[in-house]
Amino acid sequence: MLEKHADAKTTQPRAIPAQCDVVVIGGGPAGSAAATYLAQEGIDVVLLEKEQFPRPQVGESLIPHFWKFADRLGVSDQIKRENFVVKSGGIIAWKEKVYQLSFASFGYGDRPGLHVERDTFDDILLRHAVASGARVYEEVVVRKVIFRDGRRPVIAYADRRRDGFSRGEISCRYVIDASGYTAVLARQFNSRRVVTSDTKYLGLWGYYKDSLYLGGDRQSHPITAVHDTPPVTFISSFEDGWIWHIILRHRASVGLIINTDRIKGMGKADQEAYFRATCAQTPILQKLLEPAVFIEGSMGFRPDYSYYNDKVAGENFISIGDAAGFVDPIFSQGVQAALYNATMAAWAVKSSLARESQRARYFRMAANQISQFYSFARLMALGHFGQAGIDADKVKALMAGFPANELDLALVAAMTTDRSQYLHRIATDAGMAEKVDREFAGDRLLALDELEI
Repeated sequence: MLEKHADAKTTQPRAIPAQCDVVVIGGGPAGSAAATYLAQEGIDVVLLEKEQFPRPQVGESLIPHFWKFADRLGVSDQIKRENFVVKSGGIIAWKEKVYQLSFASFGYGDRPGLHVERDTFDDILLRHAVASGARVYEEVVVRKVIFRDGRRPVIAYADRRRDGFSRGEISCRYVIDASGYTAVLARQFNSRRVVTSDTKYLGLWGYYKDSLYLGGDRQSHPITAVHDTPPVTFISSFEDGWIWHIILRHRASVGLIINTDRIKGMGKADQEAYFRATCAQTPILQKLLEPAVFIEGSMGFRPDYSYYNDKVAGENFISIGDAAGFVDPIFSQGVQAALYNATMAAWAVKSSLARESQRARYFRMAANQISQFYSFARLMALGHFGQAGIDADKVKALMAGFPANELDLALVAAMTTDRSQYLHRIATDAGMAEKVDREFAGDRLLALDELEI
C-alpha cells in the first residue's frame, strides 16, 4: 500500500523492506543519480535519506560538464523547465590580477553552466530517481553498515518519518554510500583523511538579498536583470583565503574559504561578524554588496574543506560523492564529481550483479576511477597543498581520457590562481606541455584591466 508523505512530493511505501539488491545511503546528486541508473536497469534499489527534501544545501555553481550526466539520467528537460540562472563563465580576482573565462570559448555556447538553488536542484534529481523506479525513504538515518559476512551487508537505520521513531535493518547485496559529509562508511572504517598542509581550510557562507552581480559583459547589474544578462561566478582571493559570489534567482550566495586558524576560538556571533566585515572590505565584492542586505540566520559553516577516503570500495560497497572525498570548491567541481562517481558506482554494481565472481575487480576498477578524478580535482584546486593521497600516474591517465574541451577548460582555469604549478608539471610530464602554455590559453583567458561596478 502506498501513502502520500506530507510535503514529500512523492509516494513512499509504508514499510521499508527487509531486503533488496542495492541500498544507497543519501539522496544528494551522487545518491540520486546512482539510484536512478540502477532503477532504470530494473535493479531493486532502496535509497535512505536522512533529511526531508527539499533541504538547504550550499554549492550552487555548476560547470557545463554536468549536462552530459543529466542527459544520461534523462533529467535534462526537468532541469531546463526550472529556468535556473545561466552561468556564462567566471571572473577571478587573484592577488592583484583579474581574469575572465567564458564557457563559450571552450565550445559550451549551447550548454553553459548554471547557478542553481541546490535545494530545488537536488529535489529534482531525487524525484527523478523515484520516477525511475527507485524506492526512496526520506527522514531515515543510517546508523551503521554491518558486514557480518562477505555476502549480504545489513544496514541498521532509524526511521523518523511522520515525527515517529523506530529502528530497523535492511539487508542487500551491495551498498553505495552517498551520505555526503557524514561519510557513513569512511567514519565507520576510520578511513577519512584531511588533506594535510601548512594551512587547513574551512568554509563560512551566507546569503544576501538585492545584491548586484557581475555579468559576462564585465559590468555590474541588478538581480532583476539576471535572466537577460547571464552572470559569471565571481571569485576573489583575500588575505585569509578566497571568496565566492554566486547570484541566484532571488538572492546571492557568498562564501569564504579561510585558514582555520583565522577564526579559532570564535563563537557563532563572532564568526558572522568576521564574515560580514570581510565581505564589506574585499575589493569588487564590497561594491556588489553595497545595496544588499544580509539575510539573518543564513550563516553556514563547514570544517575540513578538503579530505579524501582511503577506503573507497570493497567487494560489496563503494563510497561516492562527498562520502568519497571533498575538494576545495574553487572551480565548482563538486556536482560533476558526484555525478561521475555515480556513473562508476552504478557500472560496478550492475557488472557485479551480472558476474558476481568478478565483483572485487569491478569495484576496484570503479574505485580507481573515482580516486583518479579526486586526485585531479585536488591538484587543480589546491596545487602543492593537495598532494597527499595523490597518485601522479593516475592523474596522467585520467587527463589522457578527458574530452579535449573539458581538459582545456580545467587547465586554463587553473592558470587563474597561483596553485597550478604541480598540476601543470604533471600535464607537461604527460606530454601536454602545449596545454599549460600561456599562449595556449590565448583569448580564452582574458586579463582584465578594470571592472565596471
